[in-house]
Amino acid sequence: MKRQTDYGLEIKPVYTPEDIADLDYAKDIGDPGSYPFTRGYHPDGYRSRVWTRRMTGGIGSSKRTNEQLKQFRAMGQTQGMLIICDRPSAMPIDADHPMGRREAGVLGWHATSLLEFEELMEDIPLTGQSITLLGSAPLSALRLGYIVALAEKRGLDWRKVHGSVSEYPFGHIFGQTDNLPLDLNIKLWLDSTEFIVRNKLHIRSGILTQHFQESGGNNPQALAIEIAMLKELLGKLVNERGLDFDDLALIPYELVSVGSRFFEEIAKVRALRRMYAKMARETFKAKTDKACQLLIAVHTSSRTMTYQQPLNNIARCAIETLAGAIAGCTAIDNACLDNAYAEPSPFAARMSLNTQHIVSDETGVTDVTDPLAGSYYVEYLTNKVEEEAYKVLKQIEDMGGMIEAVKQGFIKNLMRESALQKQRDIESGERLVVGVNELVIPPEEDDKIPIQSVEASDSEEIADRMANWKKTRDIPLLKEKIAQLYADSKKGYDFNLMPAITEAVKAYGTAGEIIGVIRKAYGYHYDPLEMINCPFEL
Repeated sequence: MKRQTDYGLEIKPVYTPEDIADLDYAKDIGDPGSYPFTRGYHPDGYRSRVWTRRMTGGIGSSKRTNEQLKQFRAMGQTQGMLIICDRPSAMPIDADHPMGRREAGVLGWHATSLLEFEELMEDIPLTGQSITLLGSAPLSALRLGYIVALAEKRGLDWRKVHGSVSEYPFGHIFGQTDNLPLDLNIKLWLDSTEFIVRNKLHIRSGILTQHFQESGGNNPQALAIEIAMLKELLGKLVNERGLDFDDLALIPYELVSVGSRFFEEIAKVRALRRMYAKMARETFKAKTDKACQLLIAVHTSSRTMTYQQPLNNIARCAIETLAGAIAGCTAIDNACLDNAYAEPSPFAARMSLNTQHIVSDETGVTDVTDPLAGSYYVEYLTNKVEEEAYKVLKQIEDMGGMIEAVKQGFIKNLMRESALQKQRDIESGERLVVGVNELVIPPEEDDKIPIQSVEASDSEEIADRMANWKKTRDIPLLKEKIAQLYADSKKGYDFNLMPAITEAVKAYGTAGEIIGVIRKAYGYHYDPLEMINCPFEL
């Protein structure tokens, strides 16, 4: 059995003061609430506010997902909601697209129109909780439009809605399913983020390494890629869009994947806070401490959830939740015992939410801020993962930054090689996974658990409903807004499309239509799959 970190560092049987002899407490660690924020951003930690406890939702139609959200609220999820969209939405194509009919609502909420968002949020408040909508970069601008449009319909100030609806433009490199070219992904991310900053919205943008790690990347690589993405994207907002760093520093948040390597995962989060603080102060000359603080949420890792003996996943989820809490995150959403099979069933969701409440209310973990600080082992791991991350970051920067590293295939190679090494370790028995290569039982003796599924007929129903609904819209108004969006899209890369996108959203333009028209204006085929033609005369 290997005694190594996930990136190959040999682990000794014992650690002593000599292993952290060069550590300067004030410079490298500091008190909680003090730069470089290794120990967290709040002196009192969870005594002032416990992390947001939430479950990932999204399945089938908007009405079905609305019912799921209400179930979660009844289970104790009242601080915030987290919804993922399905794969057609992520591309984005509409449910009535020939390929959309096969998968609408299968692995998330079908999120392609304002109507869907209105139904999703029926009888659920827009304020008083954080609203996080995840799926893909192309849909980010539309989700932001949904927030603005629905808040106005409810007579609310949309600046009082808080959460995250914008997502980083590199997700398709890390295994997500959007089909928008990288240049347009980056453009729409810059447009939506600039709109958020200039209008002083309380909306954040996810700059995530979760997808990278769920696809196989290791911890130092994840830290390096997070900093590389932030440097590139925030730098564009400063240099190309003329924004002040201290204003836009309140925009990004990181959803970090926390796996079952308990001490390593805690060290990773501590190192990330420190690395971001250094970048903000040294690269962007941040003027305030607040601008040096990266909001970090935790997703307990789906990649550690196994098909075999799925009840074992309850223990994995508990360990990872505890690691996220000790690391000092601001929110946690759990992978579930049935994650290897489907979106969470009500039974699995209740178990995961209860796990968070047990960790927060019964273990004493909220009593003390950064309780493992000073551990020779944890401080050593924190230093080493940061040191290894800077080596990867230098490779990326030597190529010209994150965008160039993506174009040269460097990022995909990192991810692939790390994933292959992990699989080789499992197949050789160097890494043990209970139920997979240790304590294996015959399939007929395996645990039977309830599975929540979407049938093919459900997807067809969503598709037929959309096809029929499209005919009921105010078509002249829609054509007017689509024509304006097309004209604005022709005005160049730096012209912000958010006002035109929002107007098209209010006219009930769909994701397939809105993104399709932008694609067409930039010389790409209207349909990412090149199966349908643009329905508008442009």
